Amino acid sequence: MVFILLSKSAFPPEIVKLGLVSSLVMVIAAILLWITFILFGVIAKRYEMVLRKNTGWQFIMVAPSGILVFALIMLYSSIVAGKLKMGITEAGIAYGLFLLSGILSLIGALNFRRVVYKK
Repeated sequence: MVFILLSKSAFPPEIVKLGLVSSLVMVIAAILLWITFILFGVIAKRYEMVLRKNTGWQFIMVAPSGILVFALIMLYSSIVAGKLKMGITEAGIAYGLFLLSGILSLIGALNFRRVVYKK
């Protein structure tokens, strides 16, 4: 499949390979970031079970879903569609969801911090 991707491009093969590697690294990083936030939600859930304080762990676990959607759009764009970079519509949707997800994850983390460091 990678050979087909490399053979149908108008760019030199070295550029296509670097673009593919860059896209794959970004997808892996996004998935690792998503897993990190899910583990943070699991920690918040356990904290809620032990100390019986509402931590909003459901929000913390749902908020990073845009990061996973970003990774899927990037994966589709680079592997399935064979593009070096996402199109305007794909990029707008993917980066918009990534930004929204980051903001919601920050809100969830700050709410959890408020619960933990309550005076």
